[in-house]
Amino acid sequence: MSRRLLLLALTSAACFSDDPPQLTATVTSDDTSTSTTIGTTAVTPTTTTGDETTSTSTTGTTEPVVPTTSTGDTSTTDDTSTTGEPVVDPCMDKDPICPEGPSGAPGSGLEPLDRCNFALTRAPEWDNLGPLADALAETLPTRTIAELLTDLNNVAEPAPTVPGDVAALELAFRWDDEDFSKAWWVPQGLTGSADAYDDGRLEGRDVVLIGWWFAKELAMLSFDKGVRVSLVDFTDAPDLSLRHILLVEPVPGDPVDFKPVPIRAASIAWYGDTLYLADPTQGLRVFDMSRLLAVNPGVDKVGYDSKINDYYGGLYSYVAMQIGAYKPASDCAPRFSTVALDRSTSPPELVVGEFCDGVDACDGASDGRVFTWPIDPVTGRLPSLITWASFAAYTGESQIEGITRSQGTFTCRAAPRPATPARSTSSPPPAPASPTAGSTPPGP
Repeated sequence: MSRRLLLLALTSAACFSDDPPQLTATVTSDDTSTSTTIGTTAVTPTTTTGDETTSTSTTGTTEPVVPTTSTGDTSTTDDTSTTGEPVVDPCMDKDPICPEGPSGAPGSGLEPLDRCNFALTRAPEWDNLGPLADALAETLPTRTIAELLTDLNNVAEPAPTVPGDVAALELAFRWDDEDFSKAWWVPQGLTGSADAYDDGRLEGRDVVLIGWWFAKELAMLSFDKGVRVSLVDFTDAPDLSLRHILLVEPVPGDPVDFKPVPIRAASIAWYGDTLYLADPTQGLRVFDMSRLLAVNPGVDKVGYDSKINDYYGGLYSYVAMQIGAYKPASDCAPRFSTVALDRSTSPPELVVGEFCDGVDACDGASDGRVFTWPIDPVTGRLPSLITWASFAAYTGESQIEGITRSQGTFTCRAAPRPATPARSTSSPPPAPASPTAGSTPPGP
């Protein structure tokens, strides 16, 4: 079985000016991956749009604050932000033209694209799921993500050694034997309190949030559990406590019900009360971290059981509800393989990367692109009904499994290219681990 380890790299706050300490990590397996810095972009309020430079519009305050969550998006028109301020973007007057492919050779670095070709729009899920989430929150007890810190029920174990040469490594841990043996749960994404909060801490605690997707065929179950996240408190390392939380989508019914999110991806980004999940074919799913539902963990099923009038969370005690989504506004649709958060910009920006292998994903292995979109620092959401990318480029890399940006520099983690020496970076971002079949009976 592949060894699945989580490597945590903490860098000094001095490396990031006045920003809080930044947390980056990677999930690794026995296979070797390549990490590389692929280029830089300006972190000033200007962005490249083809061969011209235009100012990037921001809305609301540009000082990061801890956002609050509401169940609906407050946008009302295409030219109004979530804070009520007018949004003026030159991309409004341009028709999208989808690029035909990179012109540079593989590994040649970033090739900028016209950002106006890549807009995200507020999806109907905000109107459809918001009322359902409200109804569930009125029916079931709710907890905030901070309250779960007093109800962690599992542990992780320190890892004395890690594969590869990871600079500035301060902490490494692995899952306990029970989680370690469950090959049907595949760790992929990582975010944490360093992303979510201005001071980098959740109620004074240092935590990470790990995303996993469910390999149904390995679990021998009749249903798909979808995606879970694990809240890990490493403040008192080497003592590490955690709890798993299932992500669910509300569905209408009498009473209102919920179902798993059955996608083979678990790349996540966390800001305040908002959790973003990259859905490769749909866009970005948005989950509410301020109202986690307390459910019955006693039976391995997900949703409402009319026979006993109770809700189940797949053997988990808490579920997080999807409350909205953002989807491409044109045919130039990105593949949402990975998502991360860049707090070094003002306002903060989501960083989305594409996995391309030229076989199952994209026409060519080096067709993968990277995009950034600003988020409103007050709401934690995209600032308007239609939000254009602040940056877009071909990466020149194949099989990108994770990409992030800080201080204008993108760092990606990619599967190795044949006959290409590995290039190292100080803090590689998340990458998925390959599952292997095990003999342990299915579990949560």
